[in-house]
Amino acid sequence: METAPRQNEIQIQNKAQEWKSELDHHIHQELLPFWISRAEDTVNGGFITHFDSSGKDTGEDEKSLISQARSVFSFSMAARYGVQPARTLAMARQGVRFLIDKMWDQAHGGFYWTVRRDGTPVITRKILYGLSFAIYGLSEYYRASGDEEALSYAERVFDLIHLHAVDVEYGGYFEMFETDWTLSGPGAAGGDRKTLDAHMHLMEAYTNLLRCTGKDVHRRRLKEVIGILDRHMFRQDTGTGLPQFTRDWTVAPQIKFDIVWGWDRFSESGEKSNPLDNTSYGHNVEFAWLLLDALDALDDDLHRYDPRFDTAMTTP
Repeated sequence: METAPRQNEIQIQNKAQEWKSELDHHIHQELLPFWISRAEDTVNGGFITHFDSSGKDTGEDEKSLISQARSVFSFSMAARYGVQPARTLAMARQGVRFLIDKMWDQAHGGFYWTVRRDGTPVITRKILYGLSFAIYGLSEYYRASGDEEALSYAERVFDLIHLHAVDVEYGGYFEMFETDWTLSGPGAAGGDRKTLDAHMHLMEAYTNLLRCTGKDVHRRRLKEVIGILDRHMFRQDTGTGLPQFTRDWTVAPQIKFDIVWGWDRFSESGEKSNPLDNTSYGHNVEFAWLLLDALDALDDDLHRYDPRFDTAMTTP
């Protein structure tokens, strides 16, 4: 006769298998086929990312660094996992060419934030959040293809970030820059803020880059950003993340930047009076996943941060 704990374990395993089957079906039969059949811009290169409810191109003219780099990542990973590998790898390849040929700033280095559909620059500022996904996507394409040029651009972005964006006084990274890497102004321009979002995805990018290169400098920087997130960006009493900080790591009211993403997490007023009363459930879960992946890439103890996760899971 099965014991109650054993019965619970079997139920959990069965439920997990059910969810996995549902997820596999959605990814392979619904989600990826939709984008594989539509996303490639066969006229200009890169990816079209705006479609209406019937799957028709809306004609949106903007291409963002986030959408282009994430698409490169998605199709590269699909190829690595054997999903129409010839097709998805070719889609990723032409996406990399669009990034390098159209979105790379030849004068100052780094990728533009947005361009028009044909690659004409629109917002030429350098935004850490977008640059992290450039590293992520290019390194994933290298993992799928072995393309050294793609990896070289991922490393160039890494080097530019550490030339221009590191806060040598308080640690961490500045996030918002003008075209020539001059730090943007305060307030809505974002030059005086540091965010959990950007640092968390920088950890994600460095994880993938380390897997490609194995270089000590990438290993050290990955460990550093993990330490920054752990020391400064999560509450010790609840284990939950806080969104925005001033340069010296004082928790700051969350404000809307001129360059913005993920604004659905904010209230209509755009700011909470108590900055400590503010966290994102999705970010907390995402951080746990990305941290475990980073520790795996570092060949580090996967249980090192269990107390933090336990605190977050038991906080009412």
